[in-house]
Amino acid sequence: MFEEREAIVVFPKAAREGRPWLLKTEYWDAFPDVELRLVEQGFHLAYVKNHNRWATQEECAAKARFVKHVSCVYGLNSKCVPVGMSCGGGYAVKFSGLYPELVKCMFIDAPVMNFLSIPGKYGNPVCDRIWNQEFVFAYPGIKHYQLAGWNEHPISYADSLREHAIPILMVYGEEDETVLYNENGRLLAEAMEGSGLLKEIAIPYRGHHPHGLIKDNQPIVDFILSHA
Repeated sequence: MFEEREAIVVFPKAAREGRPWLLKTEYWDAFPDVELRLVEQGFHLAYVKNHNRWATQEECAAKARFVKHVSCVYGLNSKCVPVGMSCGGGYAVKFSGLYPELVKCMFIDAPVMNFLSIPGKYGNPVCDRIWNQEFVFAYPGIKHYQLAGWNEHPISYADSLREHAIPILMVYGEEDETVLYNENGRLLAEAMEGSGLLKEIAIPYRGHHPHGLIKDNQPIVDFILSHA
């Protein structure tokens, strides 16, 4: 338990030099192949439960305290590697933008960057349900019209990632109809354009799931190894 939140730390058989570690930002047990491969190569892996999926500043601050706690208690690197899929990608970007001093690099997959797209899109039954059942509780009093120009979208923190030169690997499915690339990931690509910090991998014929590379996740592993 960490601050009354469930938390997990996974230990490798032998820690890698520099004691690097991964922070899974949401959906702890989803598509874990990349994390498992890196644990086998000496990475630690950690997770702390969120109170919501929507990357509020309060939740990101709790993550920052958790990162400092884990680094201190277990003697790990002071900077982690956020791994985030979908809403977890939004967490990874916003957390890293707020606390760049705690981040080495990140791997994100189909990240939610823009709340105007999800869950703020009018007329979409899934978005309407998420908005009414989750989002308004994460951001009390929020209205759709306030989202334009709002500074709480994950994409609002892209300039900080660029300023602090945080390397990013972003994977997405070209057929994703849940978190549309053109309304989310593409915004991050535009923000990082010319910086040399963002590597994108587009997966043809893939929708929102499965996350990761369909055939072999080694390129993701190699990216993290080269930057962590």
